[in-house]
Amino acid sequence: MKENFSIENLIKIGLIESEAKIYLNLLKKKSFTASEISRLSGISRSKTYEILNQLVKKGLCIEILGGVKRYASANPKTAFIGLQQKIQQEYETKKILMSNLSETLLPLYLSEQDYTNPMDYIQVISEKNRIVEKVESLERMATNEILAFTKAPYAMSINKSGDEQEFINLKRGIKCKSIYEVDEAKKPDFLKMIELCANSGEEVRVTYELPLKFLIFDGKIVMITLKDILTSKTHLTTLVVEHSDLARFFKNTFYNYWQKAMTLEEIKIKEKI
Repeated sequence: MKENFSIENLIKIGLIESEAKIYLNLLKKKSFTASEISRLSGISRSKTYEILNQLVKKGLCIEILGGVKRYASANPKTAFIGLQQKIQQEYETKKILMSNLSETLLPLYLSEQDYTNPMDYIQVISEKNRIVEKVESLERMATNEILAFTKAPYAMSINKSGDEQEFINLKRGIKCKSIYEVDEAKKPDFLKMIELCANSGEEVRVTYELPLKFLIFDGKIVMITLKDILTSKTHLTTLVVEHSDLARFFKNTFYNYWQKAMTLEEIKIKEKI
């Protein structure tokens, strides 16, 4: 365990794993031949020679000349001081290089300031946790209105406590409207969630079928969530598009469905809930 710990820490200061293993083995006795170190470390003889030469360059190993060349570990206390100085020197060199590069590259960056990539306003997210984080981030940033088509599958839990960001938004005066697909509304826990939202100030409607899921934030950003049509797995891909024209189109679509959708009381009567 102690040797593994030492190997991990030697790697952290810049050695590769094979260098760390050979250096630790060199510490075990006064000197070794390359063949002895190779057998002890489980590393091929040709590779061992290469690594020993690297350790010599780093000041961690000493060559002992004679009929058969032998190798000994350098005193760790003095060897690491030299290695520390080398790392510090490399750091200072890179620091100066980066400073010079920033001055050289700045004019090129400024010359491209007026260029806008047409894809810059589109973000694609496929990992569930990142989808949830993005929704919560956009909800926090909203200042006026959030409109939503809500249906399964869900990236976020449908079991609400009332402490979520959407409820915080309602408390700070953000207008929130959602249309829920009735298939899931038949479930008691889902119906409770809709009632909780309605009681908290969200305007809700229910319909029997929604074409897809989306959110519109402040009439500027649209978040569209799509199911994977190539597999049977419940895999979500989300597009986040910041474009007022697209947001306007989805907003018109939302209100077309809103006019035809049922209120919570109407769906309760219709479904005899």
